[in-house]
Amino acid sequence: MLVLALGATGVARVIAGRKYSRQWTTHEASFPIPFPLSAAELETLRAERLAAGAPASDPLAGVDLNAAALTRAIARGQHLIATRVGCAGCHGADLGGKVLIDQALIGRWSAPNLTTGAGSVTRSFSAADWDRAVRHGVRHTGQSSSMPSIEFLNLSDHELSDIVACVRSRPPVDRELKSIRIGPLFSFIVAFGADSLVAFAIDHERPHPIEPPVEVASVELGQHIAQVCRGCHGPNLSGGKIGGDPNMPIVANITPHETGLKGWTEADFMRALRAGKRKDGTDILPQMPWKAYCQMKDVELKALWAYLQTVPAVAKGNR
Repeated sequence: MLVLALGATGVARVIAGRKYSRQWTTHEASFPIPFPLSAAELETLRAERLAAGAPASDPLAGVDLNAAALTRAIARGQHLIATRVGCAGCHGADLGGKVLIDQALIGRWSAPNLTTGAGSVTRSFSAADWDRAVRHGVRHTGQSSSMPSIEFLNLSDHELSDIVACVRSRPPVDRELKSIRIGPLFSFIVAFGADSLVAFAIDHERPHPIEPPVEVASVELGQHIAQVCRGCHGPNLSGGKIGGDPNMPIVANITPHETGLKGWTEADFMRALRAGKRKDGTDILPQMPWKAYCQMKDVELKALWAYLQTVPAVAKGNR
């Protein structure tokens, strides 16, 4: 039995190693960081300058438009990071990286240092590198990563550019992190799990939108935002048990099914994400990052609710 167990572990390690070392080819993404000011932003800036007493003949005289674009990009990026993208959850509040798991049977996983300090993995990243890392689950070396990119593949170029601008604006953190080590238990999960590495589940030739949907409480915007929900609630949004993590509770069904949100109102939904309370008044478990989602704008939450009303009603557990 011991020989068989060691042999099975060895096979799993080999298969898992091959999955991690596989080289991926993705489409070449290119976008400015930051995006230049749009016509609407320029008009807003003109109005602000006129109100501040700038000459009507040329209210933008002397204004550093590149600096203004960067300031706005950082603010938008911070909103995305604090609400939907949640970089700090894995990479630490200072984005300097941190050890997530270090157990003999599972292995060692460290989220890398995103700042420009010593130990940074992103210091020389191009836009294409950021695209591969965030939206494809592929390292800049072309190999598979553990990044949950399935949640972020719908990010537009403009949104990703704003996130990068914000990350680059953070103070540099000097932090060297040990390399990943795959333990025997996780070897089996990676080797034989169909969705253990997201790079295998993503269409790497699918183009990304340049701009996000217009910020109105529409089904389109809600669908755009809801991609982040699918990491835990599943492709069908019906929740259930998440494989591979024994500490995760059963995830809720957020479809209009009777085992989900049937009977909920928009007000119930807003309360859940603003105050962490279910329709019946009980507390939502802390594994649900409602404290991040509560920082979304009303228009974002209303759009998300509008979209959830359009998805098929699926019984809980059919992720």
